Amino acid sequence: MLENWLITGNWTQEQWLIASILAFVVVASLVVLYRLYAIFKMSTTKRERPNLRAGRRLRR
Repeated sequence: MLENWLITGNWTQEQWLIASILAFVVVASLVVLYRLYAIFKMSTTKRERPNLRAGRRLRR
C-alpha cells in the first residue's frame, strides 16, 4: 500500500489535488506558528519608552 503512494507516476488528479492541499496546509501552519513565536518573543523583550514628561521650564 505504501509503495503505491510513493510512486507518483500513476497518481490521479484527485490524489495530486489532495497532496497539494495538504502541502499548503502544512506550510501555512508552519508560517502561522513562526509568526506566533515571533510575536511572543517580541512581546517579552523590554523596550525603551519615550520620556513624555514636560521639560524643565521656568514657570512665570
